[in-house]
Amino acid sequence: MRTSILAVSCCCLTFSTLVLEGQPPPANSRPAVVFAENEHIRVGIHLAWGGAITHVSEPGGPNLINSHDLGRQIQQSYYSGPANYQRAGKRKSPHWASFPWNPIQTGDAFHNGSRVLDHRARDGQLYVKTIPMLWPMDNDPAECVMETWITLSPDAPTFIYRARLTNARGDKTQYSHGMNQEVPAVYVNGPWHRLITYKGDKPFADEKPSEVRNDHQEGWPWVNFLATEGWAALVNDAGTGIGVCVPTATEFHGGFHGQRGRGDEKSANTGYMSPITTEILDHNIVCEYTCTFVLGDIPRIRTEARRVASRTLPAWTFDRARQGWHYQNGHDAGYPLAGRGLAVRATDPVRPVRLIGPMTFWHAEAAPQIAVRISSAAVGTMTIFWRGMPPDEASTRPSEWSTWRQSWWTNDRSATGTVPAGDKNTVTISFAESPTYAGAMTGLAIDIPDGVTIHDIRLLGK
Repeated sequence: MRTSILAVSCCCLTFSTLVLEGQPPPANSRPAVVFAENEHIRVGIHLAWGGAITHVSEPGGPNLINSHDLGRQIQQSYYSGPANYQRAGKRKSPHWASFPWNPIQTGDAFHNGSRVLDHRARDGQLYVKTIPMLWPMDNDPAECVMETWITLSPDAPTFIYRARLTNARGDKTQYSHGMNQEVPAVYVNGPWHRLITYKGDKPFADEKPSEVRNDHQEGWPWVNFLATEGWAALVNDAGTGIGVCVPTATEFHGGFHGQRGRGDEKSANTGYMSPITTEILDHNIVCEYTCTFVLGDIPRIRTEARRVASRTLPAWTFDRARQGWHYQNGHDAGYPLAGRGLAVRATDPVRPVRLIGPMTFWHAEAAPQIAVRISSAAVGTMTIFWRGMPPDEASTRPSEWSTWRQSWWTNDRSATGTVPAGDKNTVTISFAESPTYAGAMTGLAIDIPDGVTIHDIRLLGK
């Protein structure tokens, strides 16, 4: 198969899981779908398939959601180590042999549906609680629970999608580099083949959006891109379809597989999109996110994106969650954070710990300083790096995206400050003197000494 607050309270491999060679699950495995609907929208969840969304339409209109196999639908999907997950006594699909621990809401690659523990449907709302299957395995329930809340708007063809993952894994390893999480994964039928977003450096200035196409002729069908207005949509040739909106600029994955413009919900032809965040999923983590889905044309979807968009500069407080920050050469004390912040320790004490922040967006001129609240037992040095906009070609060549993301952490795009000894001191660093800190910015990385604790990070306006 293989948004929201994309500050997920909690690399996929830089791809999403999609079965390109599977067979559809048997028809007799499909009981009735449970619906919530009103005069604007109809949404259905499939109780034999983990309560994933298998139907979204206008009343009386065609279903947009693809269910060729159990890796499609609109569903929760998460990734964590080990990189080559295998449980003793369980069969793994050779097609997904290298896959990590990957629970998904609908079921597995062998067509075993995930188990629903509880569900409710009333007053324009749906709730489902699920024990998910591990995607590449044969009948291997994951050691976690997924909960999903779906709330229809009474006034428009929109619904709020809220998701929660609660882990209870026996493997207590902290896979601290983090992996890309689909929040959530969205698959639609062949007629909705055009992937539209805005990825320029002037969000909500009424510039024209663009179509993102996976015409890169590489093996993997999806592309990576930064949606600077926090939305993407899959639409048909008439320009109508479904969009997903999150409050902040974020990375998306998406594209189309198969024959464009053709195919119903059982067809292999499918469009895909997903907001992405990089998260460390501890063995006992509870993480949540929320996003908004919209049916309609691009102006309607973009209007909703503008409505839910954050109006503040990026800021992160680490009292309960890492909010997309993850590590190179380091690990922290684990979940729950319990208000103590990111207490980071080096894997190799000779090298600094590097914290890498989530993909986001701001203009350098609007935030000439940064404030980091930090605790340290000794005086040390902290270096902050910044990242600019991707070149357009990076969004059409998945093999280049990861390289582009990491290529920015260089000394000529950095600023340094002194970390004082003591508890919860605020270190303010100015970027204004650097000629490379200009224009559109999309992320930060921070090198810190071993043994410090980061409590919060805030970009500061003029």
